[in-house]
Amino acid sequence: MIKFFSHVLWLLWLFPAVVSAAPAVPSPVIRIDFSHAKKEGKTVTGWTYKGKLGTGDASFDVRELDGMKVLYMESRNSTGSLLFDISSIDLKKYPYMSWKWRVDVLPEGADGEIPAKDDQAIGIYVGSGSSFSQESIALRWETKTGKGKSGFVKYGMGAVKVHWVCIRNEKDGLKRWQVDEYNVYEALNKIFKGNVPRKNIAITLSANSQYTGSSSAAYLEYIQFSAKPPVRKGKGKKGNQ
Repeated sequence: MIKFFSHVLWLLWLFPAVVSAAPAVPSPVIRIDFSHAKKEGKTVTGWTYKGKLGTGDASFDVRELDGMKVLYMESRNSTGSLLFDISSIDLKKYPYMSWKWRVDVLPEGADGEIPAKDDQAIGIYVGSGSSFSQESIALRWETKTGKGKSGFVKYGMGAVKVHWVCIRNEKDGLKRWQVDEYNVYEALNKIFKGNVPRKNIAITLSANSQYTGSSSAAYLEYIQFSAKPPVRKGKGKKGNQ
């Protein structure tokens, strides 16, 4: 039950979108970034914060790095998540999600395959749910977990289902921007057996280090959805020290 609060789209159906992500006119790309965002209490503009009872809160802020305004995520033996409603985005038309992220501090010894060490500096969840059933795909930057490894876990007596994938790990190095992409519609179509929800669907950004009792620090510049696979422009760029 503890993991249920810290790693999934918890109560996302209670939070209407503060900022609509979908444009009025069709576009080849729908972008969500932090160029006009600022810190607002425990969250940032357009997002909703969710913590875990009895555990310290992860912190989220908007900072300038490498000439960009980006989201900064930090945890110190703590956990926390930001939620953003994307029900206005037709994922069938915009199936490809790409994002630019960077990790400066990984939770020491963390491993997504071991429940007692299941911490991530940054995890990006996309899914849907209600008070009785929730399911999501989780794209994670792990510490020890092997790249390409995946798993399926249930929480809350089976009411919450998470399909996770290790996109990057400690071998990718620190303080380097990386751009990755994933066909989230294809993944969700498989998860929901051909019936991807059009309502109550959200992105959750999660930072965790409570199980390892360590710390983490990560950045996210943007998340975007496109009709076609994004064009890769090379490998990650070394960030500022």
